[in-house]
Amino acid sequence: MKRLSLILVLLIFATCLGATPTVNSIQDQDPLAGLSLVDAKINNGSYIQRMSDGRSIILTLNSELQQFTDNLFERYQIPAGAAVVLNSRTGRVLTFSQRFENKRFAKMSDVALDPTPPAASLFKIITTAALLEEGESTLKTSVCYHGGSQSLKLHNLINSKRDDKACANLGTALGRSINAVFAKLSDRHLNRDILKRYAERFGFNRDLPFDLPTIPSIAQIPADRLERARTSAGFWHSHLSALHAAMIVQSIAQKGVMLRPYIVDKVLTQSGDIIYESVPKVISRVVKQDTARTILKAMQATVKKGTARKSFKDSKGVPLLPANISVAAKTGTLHGKKPYRAYSWFIAAAPADKPEVAIAVLIINEPKWRIKSASFAAQILRKYFKITR
Repeated sequence: MKRLSLILVLLIFATCLGATPTVNSIQDQDPLAGLSLVDAKINNGSYIQRMSDGRSIILTLNSELQQFTDNLFERYQIPAGAAVVLNSRTGRVLTFSQRFENKRFAKMSDVALDPTPPAASLFKIITTAALLEEGESTLKTSVCYHGGSQSLKLHNLINSKRDDKACANLGTALGRSINAVFAKLSDRHLNRDILKRYAERFGFNRDLPFDLPTIPSIAQIPADRLERARTSAGFWHSHLSALHAAMIVQSIAQKGVMLRPYIVDKVLTQSGDIIYESVPKVISRVVKQDTARTILKAMQATVKKGTARKSFKDSKGVPLLPANISVAAKTGTLHGKKPYRAYSWFIAAAPADKPEVAIAVLIINEPKWRIKSASFAAQILRKYFKITR
């Protein structure tokens, strides 16, 4: 009894001094503590990070596809860029590649997770979803318009018998990224609250769960009529990371359900015991199943006859992918000044009829362009289907 009392006294004394309990077992630690992709090395075809405490963190990356993508960034000497490839059915990260030049891009040391690049025309997917579910629009809803290719002014929102010489429906506008159509439809059918709600459904303005720390992507929906219309069309006010962009297209591919992306497959102790193993997890339902299917169908026009129609063919016009593999995609381009940055986005799901992979590519060019994101992504997808077919 005296011995027990002495032990209790010592424990109380240690507590009063602010002492913390000693961790006696590796199972008591966070199994992902110390995760760093830079420290992972290829071993027997898998990327593995060996920890000083004996843990082995095994990553989900496809080593062949990861190395191929890393080499692409080096071949084109991309000033800054990122490529994220997900298994669209599980959220498993197959590629997490990035490149940046320290001297000119000091604030983008982790490009794939950086949430500051403008979403550009990728935001049209959010606007399309809101129009289909809330705005009484369909892919066949047609709008006549004028201007808007480089900028949007208030007169672009107003019908004009004299100036509105071109017309397009919503489906065509998504594939060809027609700004004025989105601006007009949003101005007529969507208010600030609706647009904000759908942006947040797609993951803006909230923490995104991932094995590495993330910073929220921000979408500010202005009260001003013109600025809100510009936001709907992808002119500033919304920003996101390459990881988040991949999650957006993954949710469309997975019938409107956003999955938690994961880059850690499992964690082993030094003796080989599994102390952590990833399983697919649903974050939320983003849109209705029919809405996702409709958007996915419309996105196929981007590669077939839209803004990426030239990117999936070689110099002789031969398709880069097999004829039975179609791609549902969206491009985005926006230029920033002081310093000049040309942001080039491409997101896609493939095969479009039964998606198994979601990809997001961000290329940040200087005044001298190296390559467009769609052409970059086409090479990654070509490699992916060579590996898996």
